[in-house]
Amino acid sequence: MKLENRCLVPANIQNTWDLIMDIPRVATCVPGMQEIIVDEDGNYQASLKVKVGPMGLTLSGSLHIVEQDSSGKEARFLIEASDRRVGGALRADLVMQLVQQEEDQTEVVLNTDTTFIGKLGELGQPIIRRKANNTMQEFADNLSKKVNQS
Repeated sequence: MKLENRCLVPANIQNTWDLIMDIPRVATCVPGMQEIIVDEDGNYQASLKVKVGPMGLTLSGSLHIVEQDSSGKEARFLIEASDRRVGGALRADLVMQLVQQEEDQTEVVLNTDTTFIGKLGELGQPIIRRKANNTMQEFADNLSKKVNQS
């Protein structure tokens, strides 16, 4: 399933980039994030509690920065996570691009191509799209609050 989400952040592009590329710090903006740690390979291990439709999930997995272009303010991430209890998993290829709108306003554009496996795949696209959009709005609100904090 392909999703595109956009949000405006009340900060300049460099401050927004610095926050988003500080994965442990930006992870606190993700609703339901339980923990995130850096492993010995420089990847990030995370745990996320989320309710999608009727299912409560605890997704455990990894985030890997595949590529990043600090001058173009674009990065690509690979996210893989599963919930062993429910028997579902996902694999997401996420491309993030920042676009300066005004001096102190940056648009964050997220294009995600996600594959759902097992029980997660049975939920259906409308439920997953609604959850993704709600999560993105909460993330944007949290990011907006955090971006100008020191």
